[in-house]
Amino acid sequence: MSKKDLIRLTAGSVMLTGFLLTGCSSSGYYYDRKTDYVDAKEYPAITLPATANASQFRQAMPLPDIGGQEKLDDDFVVPRPDALPVVNEDLPPSALKEYAGAGNIEPRLWLAISNAPAVAWPLLQQQFERLNWIVKTADPATGRLSFVPDTQLSAQPVYAKLRQGLRGGSSDFELLNQDKTVRTDSTAKALLSQINTGLGDLDSGSQSVSLLAQNISREKTIVLQSSGGQDPVLKVGADIARTWIGLELLLTEQFQESEQKLVSADVVKREFTIIWVPEADRSNFFTRWATSPGPEHSYQLVLTGSSPVDIRVQQNGQAVNPKSARQVLGSIRKLLN
Repeated sequence: MSKKDLIRLTAGSVMLTGFLLTGCSSSGYYYDRKTDYVDAKEYPAITLPATANASQFRQAMPLPDIGGQEKLDDDFVVPRPDALPVVNEDLPPSALKEYAGAGNIEPRLWLAISNAPAVAWPLLQQQFERLNWIVKTADPATGRLSFVPDTQLSAQPVYAKLRQGLRGGSSDFELLNQDKTVRTDSTAKALLSQINTGLGDLDSGSQSVSLLAQNISREKTIVLQSSGGQDPVLKVGADIARTWIGLELLLTEQFQESEQKLVSADVVKREFTIIWVPEADRSNFFTRWATSPGPEHSYQLVLTGSSPVDIRVQQNGQAVNPKSARQVLGSIRKLLN
């Protein structure tokens, strides 16, 4: 290598090193912002205009009232964030559900779909096309539609509604009477059965998602509230009938172990009695046969209100300590997620 080439190579290396060092400096591209909050300014809270439709908005990350929160125990463990709803592979894509009615809860008939409304809406549209049914009206934002079955072209339209299921990532499809009550007659059952047949064969992964139908998911909200001086309460943004029916089905299906079990359901008192043992205290495979949960692990889930519904935890009609109530309600909230 000549002396001239060596000088050029050295000069190029120096320039390259300078550029790299400049890029890594505090004034370069990778600026350290971890202390920017020190100079941050506080601004007034954003408020919606008086003409805005408040029902179209919700708080994505609401902040709790710190002053109103109860004093937590020293051994309080911060709960892990709820996982996003995941389709349970053990559940069928759709299933016809029927509730006979009990107490003041009316009978109900619906098609349970294991997809969120935004996905279920296009699937229903495709199924109607396969059945050669004529859709008269359709509003994906509200989930309401009317259709005429192929075998009844001269008949009156059938009214229906797609709802957010009680459990996250699921939907309920119901047929309605003229007064908007849920139909439970034999004709409605036959129509829902026709829709159910073949609905699972449709590939939800290749379907489009209805952005307007995403609004249906806002019908249900679940919030675990724990304010100072008051018992923890789980608020479910659904009417009492759908909450009771859905929760009874979920508890029956999911609470089947000896340390997490549904004991009874009293629809008149609107009260579920369950056996629930904290995960940290549950026995293992080898000791489970030798022990059984005592009465201290028997709880009542008491439902109050018509819409929304409040769920509280009691033992023999008395409120339990806030820590235990939070743990029990947390497991119910996870069940409904």
